[in-house]
Order: sequence, then structure tokens, then C-alpha cells
Amino acid sequence: MSHPTHDTDLTDDTEVSNVVAFPLPSTEQTDADEVEDSGALVEITEANEVEVLDGEIVDEDEAPNAGVPAVLAGTARRELLPIIPAWLADRDQFQATVRWAWTYCHHTARYHAVRVPLYTLKLTAASPRGMGRAVMTWQRWAFDTESRALRQSTIDAADPSAYLALSRQRDDHVRTRLRVSAVTAFLSALGLGVVWLMYPEAMQTVLMWTVVVSIIAFGLLGRREDKPIVKTAVLGQQASKLTPDVVVRAFVGAGLCKEDTPVTFAQPIQRDGRGWLAVVDLPYGKHAAQAVGKRESLASGLNVNPITVFIDPDQVSARRVRLWVSDVDVFAQKPVTSPLAGMEEFDFWQPIPFGLDARDRKVTLPLIWSSLLVGAIPRMGKTFSARIPTAAAALDPYVELFVFNGKGDGAWRAFEKVAVAYGAGVRDQVMELLVTTLRKMVADMNDRFERMAKLPVDVCPEAKLTPAMARNKRLNMPLTVLSIDEVQRYLEHPEYGAEVLALLTDLVKVGPAAGYMLILATQKPDGKVIPDSLRGQIGSRFAMKVMTWQASDTILGAGSYQAGMDASKLSRSHKGVGILLGSDDSELAEQGGQITRTHLLSSADVEVMCDRGRALRSALGLLKGMAAGEAPTVETTGSVLDDVANALTAVAGNAAGAHTEVVLARLAEMRPEFYDGWTGSTLAGALKAYGVEPTQVWGTTPEGEKKNRQGYKRDAVVAAQSARIDHAR
Repeated sequence: MSHPTHDTDLTDDTEVSNVVAFPLPSTEQTDADEVEDSGALVEITEANEVEVLDGEIVDEDEAPNAGVPAVLAGTARRELLPIIPAWLADRDQFQATVRWAWTYCHHTARYHAVRVPLYTLKLTAASPRGMGRAVMTWQRWAFDTESRALRQSTIDAADPSAYLALSRQRDDHVRTRLRVSAVTAFLSALGLGVVWLMYPEAMQTVLMWTVVVSIIAFGLLGRREDKPIVKTAVLGQQASKLTPDVVVRAFVGAGLCKEDTPVTFAQPIQRDGRGWLAVVDLPYGKHAAQAVGKRESLASGLNVNPITVFIDPDQVSARRVRLWVSDVDVFAQKPVTSPLAGMEEFDFWQPIPFGLDARDRKVTLPLIWSSLLVGAIPRMGKTFSARIPTAAAALDPYVELFVFNGKGDGAWRAFEKVAVAYGAGVRDQVMELLVTTLRKMVADMNDRFERMAKLPVDVCPEAKLTPAMARNKRLNMPLTVLSIDEVQRYLEHPEYGAEVLALLTDLVKVGPAAGYMLILATQKPDGKVIPDSLRGQIGSRFAMKVMTWQASDTILGAGSYQAGMDASKLSRSHKGVGILLGSDDSELAEQGGQITRTHLLSSADVEVMCDRGRALRSALGLLKGMAAGEAPTVETTGSVLDDVANALTAVAGNAAGAHTEVVLARLAEMRPEFYDGWTGSTLAGALKAYGVEPTQVWGTTPEGEKKNRQGYKRDAVVAAQSARIDHAR
């Protein structure tokens, strides 16, 4: 099919259709016989003529980007800039911008006003030098001294005609300029004379202003480059302006671009809250993670404190970053009281107000389908941070709350009013209560999954708990929040620590789907104390000040340091500040690591909130457990290790061990409220913490046959019991 030329006449009978232009191969590729491109087979002949061998006429309505001009077709894939700038559209940002402008102008005016006498002395002292420079400049101009070198060159070249021409030109210039100077002087003197004759009373004022203007003019002309008359009014970071030159200098200094290939700006630098926002495009091949890792180098190039520099990736492009430079140390400001303190009730299914980011934007923490790990060195606000989501759970009457405080102080005592179970310290009775609680939780979790599997799809979609299910008393599947502060003290317990680890790990792995959320806080973010089997399953992390980047990686997850997230760089003076990161599929994970200043919830606020939560639960008949005055049921029969030892004694007799299914059946008979629903993997996880691993055991199956299967040997269990006793001593 041949193509018509552009000058082909189209009559009224000609059928007109839109032709979709296929990208044509370069004419340099003459050695290619055939190229298949965009569904059309294109043949390149020796004369570089292109012939479409196969094509299709596309109707106007079906054509890609039909009706869209070609110049706008690519714009649909680009980010549309806001019509009204953010600092005008947002009331808070507008007020912040006005405050900054007022601060800048007010400070500058006051700074220079008090230095007017000093500036006068400097200008007066420099005016004689300036007058001399003015006279010399006038002399060079009036007598055309600049052309002297040119005339000398004609003498050296022995060119008399050129010399005579230049001499006549110079004489003309001198005569004209001297006349202009004389006329100017005469008119100036005449003007002064007229003023003196007609307005003698104003002559003194005119002379005074003449002297003032002369001093200023000659003073500025006579100033020295190394000693400016007027210095800048802003030497610090506050109220200083961020300019493109400064930003480019910073990125060049950080090695993120070169002077011949600098960064570009997606939009003009503008005020944003209490700082400046620059949307920067890195050179091709560079990516945002590299800029995030160069935060301190960029701060050096900007000549500011690193704590005021924040770099966030932009979703539009992998090479685009949003550079925000604060006027002040935002994290040194007075903390903001949590909005939870003023709420009468809270829906725990909604994201929890957690704090503010550097730009004073609200940061929320969604905990549904997730759990939270908080880590920090002592006295950095770890307990205050962990109490925020726990207090949110207290304000939801449909949430069953369990609280354990490993430190044993009174920081969590207010939650006794609403908690189904509450324990403080690591005394034996508290440990037994915690272990009993965890066992019941694991058994209930397994029971929930079994019951949810039998529910209709419209009642239990996606095999997860829903708000309607959680609030249905008949189903008895309420949201359950377990909050443990100083969890390392329970995990290090010589007798129960291993079982606590196994049970917590089981809850964290699959519990969220059944409505179990955990909030764990520790001042010992150690991989040995909180192993990856537990830590790696927690979806949300909040790392406050730690001592090393390795400790930061332990909390936030491996690879966080390489991604530019290092909690060891946080300042000790910034209480309640940390890096909030989501590592699961929640909304928080999509936002990446955020440096967050948590809201403040004082002990008095928590006390009031727990009173409200208690009243809500009492009104709905949902006050349970220790909060309702019920004595906790505590099992003192020992740990999982002891139960397995007893089960092996009962079922194995004199044999070396028993199969896993046989041990599980015996455990379920001994304590069905705890072990009913346990699987082989659940038991293996619980015993692994004691160093007991399943192995091949020759024994009798439940069907009475002798076979070699996975099981546990009596000697290994007894040895683990002895090792635990020796460790306790």
C-alpha cells in the first residue's frame, strides 16, 4: 500500500480516517531487511523508502489518545503542578510563610537600623577615597586615556595615517567631553544659585542633602572589597533563603551531580511550612536512595545543621527527590499533645494519630493486620511512644487489652482499669500470668481460624476478621491488643523466656489476621534477645535513638542503614523522636521511613483516657478480666518443656521417645484449653527456644503400627530441663 503525498487532492467522495503514525526505523539502519514495529511490518529498501506491508485503519474513537493534541499526549503521564501554590492554598502554610516574611523583614530592618551610625562613619571614612576614584575616572574619560595604547600601537607599527586619524578622533572626544563637563558644572552651579536666590530658607536643606548624597555616593565608590560597608543581617539558618545556586552547590559537593551536568528543578523553590521546599531532578542514572544516603554531605553544602535537612523520594520519578530545609530544629520544639487525649472514644480500626513529621504533617499508625516494635536506649521516650497506640486501644470498648510492664514501675498502672490482664515486673506470679495469657491467646487464635474457615464468604471475606465480626458478641472474636514494655526482661527469663518467645512468635506470624495485634517495646534491641524469628514478623517499627547503626538495623530491619535510615544519628536531646517504618503491606510501608516526633500523652492524660475506656466498657457490658475484679486464672504446671516431658513419660513408657502426633494428642488431653489446635510446627517452634529439635524416632503410631517418624526423644527433653535449671542458678 503506497502513501499519498502531502499535495494529493482529496475530493468530497474520499473516505477520510485518522492515521496512527508508527515509529519508523532510522534511515541509518539500511542493512536491516525487515523491522516489525508497533504491529506493522515495515520494509526498508535500498533507497531508504519505507513501505508498510501490513496495517489497519483505526476509527477516530478507537485511536490512542483520540482527540488529544500531540503536544499534550505525553503530558498525561506527567505530574500536574497545582494551579494555586501550596503556601497559598493551605491556611497553615500561608500563615507560616507570612510569619517567615515578617520575621525576615522585621529582623533585617531592626538589624540595619541600629547600625546606621556605624554605616555613616564607614561611608564618611571611605568618601575621600571614593572622591579620588571619581576624579581619576573622570580624568580618564575626559582625556580619553583609554585610547593611548591604541595610538602607541600605530607608532610601533610605523603607520602615520592611522596615528593621525586616531589623534584627530581623540582630540574630538576630549573637546566634546570637556564641554559636557563644563556645561554640567555650570548648570549645577546655576541651579544652586537659583535656589539660593528664590528659596534662601531651603538652601541649608539642599546643601545638607547634597553633602549626604555625596558622602553616600563617594563612600560606596570608595569602599574596599574585603571590608563591606553593610553586612548581611542573617548569618544563621533561620530566616535565610534557599536559592537554586545554593542547592546546586550542595548536590555538586555531595557528588550527586557535576557542574557540567547539574541537577534541575521540577518547580520553583518555595516556602513550605517552616522551611523551604525544592523538588530536584538528579542526573540520569542517579536515584533517590543515593541522595537520601548523602544527607550530611548535602547539609554541609547547604551550610546548615543536618538535623534540618530532610530528603524524600518522589513517586513521579526514581531520580526525583523532595529536599526540605527547615528554618529551625523542628524536633527541639515543644511536643504537641495527642488528639487522643481529647477524644471520648476511638475506633481502633482507624489509623492511630501517632505524631508529626518534620514539616508538621500528621503521621498516623495503622495497626490493624500488623504489630509494632519500639526500640531505643533508656530515657528517649520509648514508654511514652508505646503508650500512644495502647491508649487508643483503651478508648475502643470493643478491644480487649492486655498489658505487661517488664520494668515494674507505675508508668502503665492506669491501664489496670481496662486491661483484661495486667502485670508489672518479672516476679514468678507475673511470669506465670504472662505465659498463661499467651497460651490462651495462641489457643484462641487457632480456634478463631477454625471457626472463620466455616463462616460464609459474605460474613468473613478474605479469611480475615472484619469490624462487624469483631463486634459480634455471638462470634466472640474481639480485637485483642497485647502491649509489653521492656519485653526483653520476659524473653531473658531463665525458666519461661523460651516459651514466651515461641508463643509471641506464633502470635505475631498469623495472629493479626485473627485480630491479635502486639505492641512490643525494648531498650535492648539485640538480635540475640529478640531474634529475627520474632522481630522479622513485626510489620511496623519505630526506632528512636540507639548507639550504633547495627542496633538501628536490628529494629528497622536489615538494609535500612544502606537506605539512609540510621537511628543512631538521632540526637539525644530529641526525646520522642524516631524513624517510623512499615515493613509489611500496610499504608505505612508505602510511605517509607519517616522521622516522626510523637505526640505527648502524659500520665495524667492516660489516666483520664483509661477512665473513659472503663466507662465505655461498663456501659456496654464489655468490662472483663482483672479490670472487672475477676481473679486471673494462672497455670503453675510449668512450661511447654515440662509438659512435653510429662507427655513423653505418659505415652512412651520406657521407649526413647514418641512421635509428634502422639505427643500433641497427649498434651491436648492434659490441658485442652492450651494445646487444643496445636500443630507440629507450633510445638517445634515452642521447643526450639529450649534447644530441642524434632528428630527421627522409632515408635508406635496412633494406629498401633511401628514406624520411624518425626518426634522427640526423652533424653533431649531431660537435658534441656537440666540446662534450664543450671542457668537459673
